[in-house]
Amino acid sequence: MIIRTSRLVCAAVVAALFVAGAARAATPRREAPRAPIQIELLYTSDVHGHIGRDEARFLSPEFPPMLGGGASAATYIHRVRDEAAVDSHRVLLFDSGDLFQGSPLGAATKGGAVIEYMNRMRYDAIALGNHDFDMGRDNTERLARMAAFPMLASNLFDSTTNARPTWVRDRVMLDAQGVRVAVLGYITEQTIEMSFERNVAGLEFRRIIDVMPGDVAKARADGADLVIVLLHHGLPYRTEMEPAYRELVAREARGQLRRRGMGALELAHAVPGIDLILSGHTHQGYDEPWEDPVTHTIVCEPYANGSSLGHLTLRVDPVTRRLIGYETHFDRGALLTLSEDEVWPDSAEARLIGAQTAEAERGLDVVAGRTTVTLSNGPAESALLGFVMADAFREELNADAAIQNTGGVRGTLEPGVITERDLLEVSPFGNQMVLARVRGDMLRGLLEDKLRGSAGGLFVSGIRATFDLTRPEGQRILSLDVAGQPLDPTRIYAVATTDYLSEGNSGLDRLRQLAPEDVAPFGATDREVLSRYLRRHGEISPVNDGRWQRVAAP
Repeated sequence: MIIRTSRLVCAAVVAALFVAGAARAATPRREAPRAPIQIELLYTSDVHGHIGRDEARFLSPEFPPMLGGGASAATYIHRVRDEAAVDSHRVLLFDSGDLFQGSPLGAATKGGAVIEYMNRMRYDAIALGNHDFDMGRDNTERLARMAAFPMLASNLFDSTTNARPTWVRDRVMLDAQGVRVAVLGYITEQTIEMSFERNVAGLEFRRIIDVMPGDVAKARADGADLVIVLLHHGLPYRTEMEPAYRELVAREARGQLRRRGMGALELAHAVPGIDLILSGHTHQGYDEPWEDPVTHTIVCEPYANGSSLGHLTLRVDPVTRRLIGYETHFDRGALLTLSEDEVWPDSAEARLIGAQTAEAERGLDVVAGRTTVTLSNGPAESALLGFVMADAFREELNADAAIQNTGGVRGTLEPGVITERDLLEVSPFGNQMVLARVRGDMLRGLLEDKLRGSAGGLFVSGIRATFDLTRPEGQRILSLDVAGQPLDPTRIYAVATTDYLSEGNSGLDRLRQLAPEDVAPFGATDREVLSRYLRRHGEISPVNDGRWQRVAAP
């Protein structure tokens, strides 16, 4: 067990001890100092439906250990509760969103199995995530009404009534051994850009920074001793944390703090009065929590896909009810990897989840094809898996070109057989294919848009482009061929893509200009098209053919 103490509170404690020492010199000691109040805090995020057993390929691609998922988490949660009950400590259990989309069980039950599991585990509250709207607003509301705990989204409003939907709450106030804990929840305001328009129709995702300061102030005014935020908008990559913070401070000094799209790093710095932020969305596991050097807000984030569980013991002054520190419980810090070797699954949960999973995964072990090389996701310049998916789109729809966003390609396929289960991991969203009629000048504009700032472009097929990121935005493409010929700005090209992109998502706003008759549904999902492509080709050995090539470093 490792004890951490907030730097701000350290100074207060030292001062208090000094005054107390002076007082003891003048008066007899009457009673010993009271021990801090301890609150056990458990947290998850971005479960994405992974409550069943799963192979931890991120630990060892060749010999992956088995993750116990929800059943292993149950074992640990029960253990913490049993130990806490001995000393009458309160245990709080939270999640920061993206509950179900991304696994066969989550998709087959539209999130119902995950909510049922969280009910059994007695979660105290969760924040909504952007993917929790992937099956539509009505389904999100259904899940909220199924839940035995509050779903929080303080910045979510009905655009017609200008009120918060009745099925979500802004906060919940919990009691922990006499400590009043206000729990606030927020969903990334970029949900509107990440979701199908039909799935979030009538909803407004307000800027978090416009809502959060007032929420925190009101919670304090209503008597909150601690303020905990569940935030579905996470931290930067761990290697980028220090540079990101230095940049944040520099922007603050220039009076240029951005207000749109602020993540956990920025909100912890910009909004005083928060004790702890439990973040998600970016899937960045922080073994050691981040503490803002100015506000001293502590920020935590677990890994995604049911692979980890966070645990902190909060230490609260029994007199002032202020947070004075926390303890971590594992050698590496606050996070526990839920491998079966480390935490044996709870037998009752394992049986129940196993039966649900078997039903949902029927037919997923059928072989679709083989690859002789590793198919990775990642940058548009080099990720072979993205090349294969774009090629599948173009071939199946008999198009001049195909485009797919990098965020629509998940996972990595190792050499060997490719099953339908693998394809579900690669393409979990089940977006519908469309064939769009796009003018050449619009197509060039789309590609230029995806090279703005630090964006890396799109996965393409039937397109060969070179670009220079040192050139001004909008002028970065140096050469562009489509269907084997230089781009004709007046020609109408048949472009295979997904309905998600054709609606203008992922920075492809220009596609909203297309008339309805220019976007023809194809009648198959992206995953089905990829499966049929592999079945036709049997074994594939793709190479990087330079179709999307950077010719100068920024």
